[in-house]
Amino acid sequence: MFEPGAFSLLNRCGTFVYKGAVFAAVGFAAGLVGTVLSNGLISMRKKMDPNFETPNKAPPTLLNSLTWALHMGISSNFRYQTLNGIEFLLAKGLPPLAFKSLVVVLTCLNNVLGGMSFVILARLTGSQSIEEAKPVAVEVGLVAVKEKLIDGGEDLQSNQSTYK
Repeated sequence: MFEPGAFSLLNRCGTFVYKGAVFAAVGFAAGLVGTVLSNGLISMRKKMDPNFETPNKAPPTLLNSLTWALHMGISSNFRYQTLNGIEFLLAKGLPPLAFKSLVVVLTCLNNVLGGMSFVILARLTGSQSIEEAKPVAVEVGLVAVKEKLIDGGEDLQSNQSTYK
């Protein structure tokens, strides 16, 4: 989109739309495969451990895939094109070490921004939701073991000091 050359504004916008469609297709496929695998692993875990409860409700497969497609086609595409343009400008005016260092920083910031934008989009589409935390039943045996480990830790410390 920011390549030098005799490209018209329509050509550049066409590149943005084309890349957006490509990113959306990849996002849909990755979202579909990832959600199916994740839900399959959770289902397998529930079969192996009937007492297992998932901390979050599994997202609907198709909705989650469409959310990924939307995110990749719009947000990721826009950030990719913008970052590419910024890097193109910076490469002209900075020494190589400063340029490469700034590219690393910009890429990390882009990654964080992308994660945040996906969470916002997923909540807007209903693909992911915020639920109240479920109360967790604590087994009495686990509490006793924890207390024993804590008390035993003091014994270990006193034993170590006597062996010095």
